[in-house]
Amino acid sequence: MLQNVRGMRDLMPDDVWKLRFIEGNARRLAELYGYEEVITPIIEHYELLAAKVGEETRKRMYAFVDLGGRKVALRPEFTASIARLVITRMVAAPKPIRLFSFGSLYRYDEPQLGRYREFWQANYELIGSSRPEADVEILCLTNDFLRGLGLRNYTIKVNHIGVLRGILLHEGVPEDGQNAIMQALDKKDWEGAMSLAKSLGVGDACLETLRSIIGIRGYDESTFINEVSNTIKAYPEAISALENFRRTLELSERSGLKAQLYFEAGFARGLEYYTGIIFEAYVPELDIAICGGGRYDRLVESFGGGPLPAIGVAFGVDRIMLAMEKQGISPSRPPRKRVLIIPLDCGLLAEAIKLAGMLRENGIPSEVEVMGRNLSRALSDGSRRDITHAVIIGPKEFSEGKIVFRDMRGKVQEDIRIGDLPAKICPKSSSHRS
Repeated sequence: MLQNVRGMRDLMPDDVWKLRFIEGNARRLAELYGYEEVITPIIEHYELLAAKVGEETRKRMYAFVDLGGRKVALRPEFTASIARLVITRMVAAPKPIRLFSFGSLYRYDEPQLGRYREFWQANYELIGSSRPEADVEILCLTNDFLRGLGLRNYTIKVNHIGVLRGILLHEGVPEDGQNAIMQALDKKDWEGAMSLAKSLGVGDACLETLRSIIGIRGYDESTFINEVSNTIKAYPEAISALENFRRTLELSERSGLKAQLYFEAGFARGLEYYTGIIFEAYVPELDIAICGGGRYDRLVESFGGGPLPAIGVAFGVDRIMLAMEKQGISPSRPPRKRVLIIPLDCGLLAEAIKLAGMLRENGIPSEVEVMGRNLSRALSDGSRRDITHAVIIGPKEFSEGKIVFRDMRGKVQEDIRIGDLPAKICPKSSSHRS
């Protein structure tokens, strides 16, 4: 009963500090790129969340019937909620719409390294543009996010899902069948994907094309584009998708994107709503993606909104914390003052509380000794808890309008006037407001 529910965690102060550090960087980046923050509910209607997330995610959603008899679920990702928000609240908003979200998500996955049932994401969505420059913006934002945290040697794996879908559409494979094949490719189950394609009526020539496509990968963009182009000559929809991909890559290169891209023609992502460019980022120390995203031009329309193209990216905060740890990146907390006020007499407790209030009014974090410890034990405890200054209120000093001020790190102390205390702790602090 006292153990955490499996897959859930308590975040201790150091963990929270790291999470908030990443969150702060995420918010600063949103501001720099012009993304406005929105907050959506953790609980949504099941049908909304289940519509396009893919079969694997559907099976792992925390779904239940509420007291009103409605089937609802904890959100497993942000994009469906953002699409709902845009349709219901922002349909007349000027385009493009740039939205940022940060929060917790829930999936009943098997807990393992970097995978939890409650996890955190920073999410960015650019809605309203189908142009390559929108794709490049999200790629640049992704690179700036990872670089801004100090991560090194990361690779962004990219593909255009429209190439695979174009081939399958040409063969008459329905959308549900395409999605099943993409799920297999997402798991790197190449043979499973081929078997599914064959069972859905894909001919031998197309199967051979798919086998060739899956094998095309590498770091050289021009070689990748040429090999894919030579393989898909019989599939007009796939050719159109590849040309769109080529324009995006060309613009990103001309724009000065400084990121290591890895091209993989058989790469797919598990979410069913992707229609264009898709990508994931990896660091060498982990074999799991630390972020991922892509274009979803028909999701809003499928929910009942008008045609509204979009692209987005989600950063796995828990995995990024793990990647930073693996690479020895430990963001240091800014130096902070912490004051412990110790009354030497019970009759001075009220004065200690008032003094703490005065310091807080001046923006100085202050605590009152509330355990009834003697001076020696209170100072010892303060040292263990990184208290930077102690204020000792004794009857004699207080009667003279003074207190004993102790620098806990320098182990020196002096008598000072009570009114001089804020400026003594923080030289730029204002005097006590009357």
